[in-house]
Amino acid sequence: MSDVQLYLLEADATDKTECKRIATQTATRLENRNLKLIDFVTSLEPHINDKDNSRIRANTVSYLADVIAALPTKVLSVQERKLLCDFILGRLEGDLEGVGASARALIALENLGKWDKTTAQKVIRAFVDNTHPLRQFKLQTERYAVVQLIDLLLAKYRDALRELHDEDDTFMPTFISYWEGEKDPRNLMILFSLLQVPMTEWDIHSHAQDMFDSVFNYFPITFKPPPDDPYGITSQDLKNRLRDCIAANSEFAPYAFPQLLDKLDSTSMNTKRDVLQAIQACITSYEANTLNLYSVTLWDALKFEILNVQEEDLAEEALKTLALIAAKFSDYGEGPLNAYLRPVIKECNEHLEDAPTKQSEAAGRILRAVASSAPLAADKLSKGVLPVMFALYSGSESITKRRGLLEAFNELTSAHIDLIQRDPSAKCEALKAFADDALNAMIRALVSAPKAEVSFRMVSLAGVAQLVSALGVLSDKHIEQAVDTVTNMVLHEKVQGHGDISASAIKALSNIAKSAPQAVRDRSIPAFMVELPDVPDVQSIPTTVLEAFAQLATERQIFETVVLRLKNKLRVARHQGASLEYQQALLYAILYAFTFGDPPLEDGVIRSAYYADYAEPLIADFVKASSTGLDLVAIDVVGRVANIVLRQQSIHFQSQIYQKDLEWLSSSAAGTNPAGPQRAQLTPFLLYYYAAIRPEVVEGHDIIRLLKAQANAALGDGPSDWPRMTTLRLLSLLINKFANPKAMQTILTETGLEVESLLGAVSQPHTVQVAFAVVKGLLIQGKAGALTTRYLDALLALLSTCDKTTARQFATLLSPDDILSKQNHCLVSGLYKQKIFNQAIPSITESVRTADPQQKPAYLIALSSLLRWLPYSVLEPALASLTPPLLQTLDLADPADQQVKAAALIIFESALMHDPGTLAEHTSSLVTRLLNSTAAWANAADVRAKALQCLALAPRQLKREAVVPYRRQVVKRLLACLDDKKRTVRLEAVKCRTAWLGLDEGVDDDE
Repeated sequence: MSDVQLYLLEADATDKTECKRIATQTATRLENRNLKLIDFVTSLEPHINDKDNSRIRANTVSYLADVIAALPTKVLSVQERKLLCDFILGRLEGDLEGVGASARALIALENLGKWDKTTAQKVIRAFVDNTHPLRQFKLQTERYAVVQLIDLLLAKYRDALRELHDEDDTFMPTFISYWEGEKDPRNLMILFSLLQVPMTEWDIHSHAQDMFDSVFNYFPITFKPPPDDPYGITSQDLKNRLRDCIAANSEFAPYAFPQLLDKLDSTSMNTKRDVLQAIQACITSYEANTLNLYSVTLWDALKFEILNVQEEDLAEEALKTLALIAAKFSDYGEGPLNAYLRPVIKECNEHLEDAPTKQSEAAGRILRAVASSAPLAADKLSKGVLPVMFALYSGSESITKRRGLLEAFNELTSAHIDLIQRDPSAKCEALKAFADDALNAMIRALVSAPKAEVSFRMVSLAGVAQLVSALGVLSDKHIEQAVDTVTNMVLHEKVQGHGDISASAIKALSNIAKSAPQAVRDRSIPAFMVELPDVPDVQSIPTTVLEAFAQLATERQIFETVVLRLKNKLRVARHQGASLEYQQALLYAILYAFTFGDPPLEDGVIRSAYYADYAEPLIADFVKASSTGLDLVAIDVVGRVANIVLRQQSIHFQSQIYQKDLEWLSSSAAGTNPAGPQRAQLTPFLLYYYAAIRPEVVEGHDIIRLLKAQANAALGDGPSDWPRMTTLRLLSLLINKFANPKAMQTILTETGLEVESLLGAVSQPHTVQVAFAVVKGLLIQGKAGALTTRYLDALLALLSTCDKTTARQFATLLSPDDILSKQNHCLVSGLYKQKIFNQAIPSITESVRTADPQQKPAYLIALSSLLRWLPYSVLEPALASLTPPLLQTLDLADPADQQVKAAALIIFESALMHDPGTLAEHTSSLVTRLLNSTAAWANAADVRAKALQCLALAPRQLKREAVVPYRRQVVKRLLACLDDKKRTVRLEAVKCRTAWLGLDEGVDDDE
């Protein structure tokens, strides 16, 4: 059998692999000259001309297409390619069977060699004339191949096709109608793309309406892709390409804008969104002189979407559209811009007369959107609105009206700020002409308005800050006036409760510092310094002033000034013997500045010089003061400051610092230097210092020496005020970050921290705490897996004999610690929570079932303490086995177990929201225990509130028939909660009772 006969036998199979193989085999024979092209074409004739079987004719053309596609380039000569092209096109005149295969064959031929102009014109003419309209072919695959072919022609042979259009007046109408009725999204994606070539590059003046209608008939796109769509075409893809077609040519404007604005009245919010986005595309693409004809019409339609907001995003899109129009005209000329802005100004002024209303607020939004589009638009808008605005302001005594007008003014100021940020050379002459009046009005409002008029004063405060931020609008004198006013508010305005806007005033001063840092340095900072005495009375420490002053450090340009003044003030306070409380307050202010401020950076990290300028002097102070006793708060704060500055520095810089500090650190930490700070006092500093140091900086023997010293301290009996918890955190840090995982067992044994040895003797509370600290460091590190598993088993073994205090230590294993973080260069395994869940939770759950009643609470506390810190996704698979012990956890009556009960309730809340079916079989126990957890005498307020939240979810998430029997009991018990002393509990009780009473709807059941 011949290749064509073999192909025809396989052609109707679902798997086309064999067909492709046969076609490739034929192509190979042609390439090797074992088969002549004329013989190949001749072999097709009996099948391609079979008058009785259209299917055979179509499959024969498909065979031809597959063979041509499999041919390498240069196998066929130009004459042979032309012969095949004419052969395929000739078939289209009398036989349309296999039109898709014909298109594929032509695409393959074109890939073998580029056509000339005449051939390209002949191809498109043949298809448009002989296969019109395309929708007559029912199979999408056939239409798709034709669409691909014409897309290729329009992409590669634009000049040839444009000439055809210019020479033949009948071509364009036929071409437009050729696509009528196409609905397949794959075809439409290409169709919308290829139509943009004639739309944008050809003269379509006489066919503009037909061309526009051919695509606008698809607007709006309502296509929803089927589930698991293999083609990945989305509704948004189609919308984007259709929008490009609508906006492709200014000739479409007479048809686009009326029809789009008509659809803007649609009740569908999605249609409105599509309309607004299409209008934006048209504004961007159409010529300005064309847009000028419709600008007022567009304004009249779009303003209603802003003045009468239906959806906020629609209003935002409408504002964006108005801004695009103004921007377009600003680049074109003043005439169209004036014509467009005239009704905008008139409408906004009319609404400002009625301020404050929703319409006046919308007018302010319009002013900001349009003014922020371009400097010319902002200038003209300001000249038209500001005189009216300030005439209304001066003529009204109503604070409410004045507030509404100032809000609109602030919107206009914000627009000018946006312009200046985009183009620092932008002029704001119109705003500048009214800036002095505006500033004086707002300052009078801040100084003289009643303190109870909070909203009016807040608007004025925001306006002052914005005017200063609009560079070039205010003179230096007026900037200083604004800075003085806000500074005086911060320092001298003493209002308690309602009317206190000091927090906003501090924020405003920080914002002013961004635009006028020198004015803040010259005016505000000296004023703050006056309010910060060197030695204040113990009863009158200016903490509020210090808090406000430290917050100024959030602005980078004055950060250094703030921290330098604080450091100098602290030095003077210490020199003159100021109270310890005042020194601590100054230290806290420095810490706030470094923690929340915005210090200048070098190479992306905080300047290394700050360590020598601030951290080292503070460290030297407490080293020097050790003989007279140290303030642990000060040491803690200094450690935090050192950490912030040091942790981002390079290894080289840290090594220099560490080597410099090593001598006194080692002797003090070991307690061998009588002149230096003692070990217990130094612990808070060591914690933050070593947290900042990179692991590569510290030698192994230094860590072993430090671990020994800290182990001795942690295992000994320190004084009552000794910071034992800080020492435990330091142990976890050192083991996690600096101890070599490969020698971990040896290191722990050498330093006296081997967990099994610690727990093997008579366990004291101190030794148990140290064991948990060691395991926490190992667990988060995740490098010594076998050792960690063994130690964790040793801790779990304690539960069979330990008391509740030891059981509560399990919470420390997973409790968050900001020291053990990647920012501090610690080793943090991504799976440590899963590890402890897989090892500990099944063991504890099983032990709960078999434990004697006296020991069971220890297991329950340990279980809930661990689950407290696990994400719900980790414990969800084991929820069925966890539910019984968690229910028993709610029975714990010890006041010290409130956090344990709260953790269990959080898990039940998540389970009720995400997996209520798991709790269905425990409905009775769950409802009863939740009710018991609402009792005020036995539960903390947060436990009662969370229990009520869970109880409120039960009737909504569990099956109705399961919870209805408990409705009467629950409603009755909730009466006591309605009288709870805590407001949050009462609020949750009302919500919960409403949810349970809702079960009664539709049921005739008397209370």
